[in-house]
Amino acid sequence: MTMRTWVMSLAAIVLMTGAWMVGVASASRAPLRSAHSEPAWSTPTGMVAVTAQGKLFHDPACPLIHGPALLESGQQAIANGFTPCTRCQLAD
Repeated sequence: MTMRTWVMSLAAIVLMTGAWMVGVASASRAPLRSAHSEPAWSTPTGMVAVTAQGKLFHDPACPLIHGPALLESGQQAIANGFTPCTRCQLAD
């Protein structure tokens, strides 16, 4: 084998090993840094408030809602990818 073949073979092995290690590392889920990123523990009953720009759902009386709010069911908000506002305690 020529030197070029050896170098190419070694480079391929290094790349495959690195890709495998990244796959193994991403398989274990690290805890999220923010409680806002956690999924809802339970589905809230009744209506919740969501905004077009936000990613959280709120109690309709929450003072932290920014922008015009739309009301929808808690199940629909979770299905649409919203997570609970940790300040108005909807995750309880």
